[in-house]
Amino acid sequence: MPTVLKVAAVLDVDKDRVIPDGFVLVADGKIRSWGNRVDLPTLSPGTAILSFPQQTLMPGLINSHAHLCAPSGGQPFYLKQSNEMALLTAVRNMRRELLSGVTTVRDCGDQNGVLFALRKAVNRRILDGPRFVLCGPPLTTTGGHAHFLGGVADGPTEIARVVRRRIADKADFIKIIGTGGGTPGTHPARASYSREELAAAVSAAHRLDVPVTVHCRGTPGIVNALEAGVDQIEHACFERPDGSLGFDPELARRIARAGICVTPTIQLYRDAQSHLKKKAFARGLNAAEQKRLSGLPAVIDSKLKALQGLLAAGVKVVAGNDAGLPYTGFGCLWQELDAMMSGGMTAMQAIAAATRTAARMLGMEDRIGSIQAGKQADLLVIDGDPTTDISALSRVRLVMLAGRTVFQKIEV
Repeated sequence: MPTVLKVAAVLDVDKDRVIPDGFVLVADGKIRSWGNRVDLPTLSPGTAILSFPQQTLMPGLINSHAHLCAPSGGQPFYLKQSNEMALLTAVRNMRRELLSGVTTVRDCGDQNGVLFALRKAVNRRILDGPRFVLCGPPLTTTGGHAHFLGGVADGPTEIARVVRRRIADKADFIKIIGTGGGTPGTHPARASYSREELAAAVSAAHRLDVPVTVHCRGTPGIVNALEAGVDQIEHACFERPDGSLGFDPELARRIARAGICVTPTIQLYRDAQSHLKKKAFARGLNAAEQKRLSGLPAVIDSKLKALQGLLAAGVKVVAGNDAGLPYTGFGCLWQELDAMMSGGMTAMQAIAAATRTAARMLGMEDRIGSIQAGKQADLLVIDGDPTTDISALSRVRLVMLAGRTVFQKIEV
């Protein structure tokens, strides 16, 4: 049955504008017509009409970096859990994302491939969930960051073999751990794979037309990823051995010239700072926690300045909040957009990073990411105008996925 949504405004992220007194007409899961209500076509009999006279309608959000299997809620990312528990955790987390208006999740590392089964369940309507873009367990060295997820591969030959297996399992992209991270015993500032090892993964994946992204916190890993010809970089912290961050403008220009897209993941540092401040007030911090808290303002400032530098260099950036980390939960992607605005983006640029630009990075711009006739009707209705108040994204009234209403807040 066709449905028309009448709203106070429609967000046109393709032309960076807000259309007042807007509408979107949906039929057979796709957008059929949209614009100002003076252009509303004659409706066929039986068309459902949903009116939101004070609300804004926009494309569904895309979270470009999440870990649905990770528990968050103060529990460590490296928490050991069974595959069954990882799967159940993912069911909970995908629901939180969907209800917050995230209609597509790019999961950057699951546990032993359990999300492939969950995607099948969602596609068959056994469960309601967002659209999945999956890589399976990320490739990492023996004892490397995220090794507990089940993706250990050492040396070019084994790496190429695992890449081919991932793609046979229907992975949409390949994720490689290029430096250390939050896993104990790893070193974020050091490269974990050589350029040759990364190049082996890129060669195997590109031969099958599958993109490759690399987890890179330290600068050596960024350099290796760039020289190996990867498609995307996660985090790009420009981290030094002492833990400080040192943005490299020339390296950023090289990233831009190579056409590599970056997911900066800023909010997780603000989340950690907020948690430690609350803990300090409630019951105090130990020496290690106090040291981390005292260093976080400089880290956050450096991340924001790095974003400014990446943008100035012409690097395309997309929004992903690394949901699943201890203090970064699900259903709050808007906070990452707020962080990106603190780094110099306008509200519309930040929204585009979670819609149009993200869809282009995924190679799905012909299907999702903006409101255009013929695209999937992934739609979000919110209270307020996110171009003047980004927190409006937290006030969700309706979520539509491929033309099907999966959430609607009923006023009582």
